[in-house]
Parts: sequence; C-alpha cells; structure tokens
Amino acid sequence: MPREHGSWAVLIAPILAGLIAAGGGRATPVALLCLAALAAFLFRPALQAFLSGPRSARAIARPAALGVLAAACGAALVFKDRLWRLTAFAAAAALMMGLSLYLARKRRAMSWENEVAGILVLSLGAPAAFYAARGTLPFAAWAAWAVCALYFVGPVFFVKLAVLQHRAAANPADTAALERMRRAGTAYHAGALSAVSAAAWAGWLTPLAAVPFAAALHKMWRRGLRGPGKTDFKRLGWAEVGYSCVFVLALAAGRFF
Repeated sequence: MPREHGSWAVLIAPILAGLIAAGGGRATPVALLCLAALAAFLFRPALQAFLSGPRSARAIARPAALGVLAAACGAALVFKDRLWRLTAFAAAAALMMGLSLYLARKRRAMSWENEVAGILVLSLGAPAAFYAARGTLPFAAWAAWAVCALYFVGPVFFVKLAVLQHRAAANPADTAALERMRRAGTAYHAGALSAVSAAAWAGWLTPLAAVPFAAALHKMWRRGLRGPGKTDFKRLGWAEVGYSCVFVLALAAGRFF
C-alpha cells in the first residue's frame, strides 16, 4: 500500500473535482474509471515491492491482479463506451509509473521531479472523470486539472519545509536550506492564490475556489514562523488530508464555475 497519506488525497480529490465540474453524468463509465484509477494507483507500490523483494509466484500475484483489473476496466471504457481519449491518459500514467519506479531504484523517490510529475499526472483524474461522465473534454475539464495541480503542488513545499525543520533540529547546517524553502513555499502559495483569485474575478471559477488556497497560504506562513524542531509526520499527513477535503468541499459548494 502507498505509504504517504497525502497520495490518497491526490488520487481522490481530482476525480471528485472533475465530477463536480461535470455536474454529474453517466454512472457506469464513472464507476469503471474510479475502479481503474484505484487499481492503477495500487499497482505501482505492489510492483515496486515485487521488484525489490523475492520474485516468487505469490509476490507477483497482487500486481498481476491489479494490472488485469485496471486493463479490463480501461478496455471496457475505450471499446464499449467509446472513450478513446482515455488512452492518452493511460499513456501519461504509464510514463509516470515508469519514472517513479526508476527514481525509486535510484533512491530518489522523494525528489522534486518525481513528486511534481506524480501530482500533475494524478490531477489528470479531473479531466478523465469529466470525460467519463460527459463524453467530452471542454475547457471546464482542463480548468479542473489546472486547479487541482496548482493546489496539490503546494503541499510539496509545505512538507519539505517540515522535513528541513525536523533535520535542522539535529543539524544546524540545514538552517539556510530551511530559510530558502520557507521563502519559496510562501511565494508559491501566494502566486497560486493570486492566479485562482484572478480566474475567479474573470468568471472562470467560483470565488469559493480561492478559499482553500488562502487556507494553504496561511498554513505555509504559520509553518514558516517556526524554527527548527521535531515534526510529527503522521499527524501532518492526516492534516493534509483534511485540507484536501476543504478543497473539494469549496469546489462543491460553489459548483466549481
């Protein structure tokens, strides 16, 4: 199972955002898409565990079953429901999975490129869900992707700041890197809030979409006021799940557009 609590939020929230933007739609394709996305999401850590452990028939059973389930649901969506564009989403997910497995072997699973690329690909759940629900990919579907990607890149800065604060408590040499991360994270969150606020002012998004971005900026600012110190990462992970729920609820309350 994925070890990061936040990764579940990055999987589920974009799918919900896409369905909110679509305003509902066909239930069966949406259910198949959700099942395929879940199977593909669980496939990567299962395959990684197989590749890094004993390669027995029992060890390959779980990734094989998940891969077959994802492929079967995807085939039904493409060939039965004629959602041909989902093949592009599947290709992006496969490329991301390959990159993630490669970086994990290089012990760079927590690198910037891996985390940001993973967020950009998982955020494709928003247009994919819209497409499954409505059979089209209008501007609203890609706006949902952009908002989700913009929001979920933010926690990368936040968590890395917390990690540096944790390390600096034992090694003061990390204090300079901590300060750089604080400035970069605050600047990113301020820029994200400005972009979403401008989109809301232009009428492209609901004004409520700015609420979770404002909360994220406040969270980053408060974290930045702390000096070096120990961090409870389990508690921090669950807090990020809570913030993700606020993000989805804000979009749902404003019906996205």
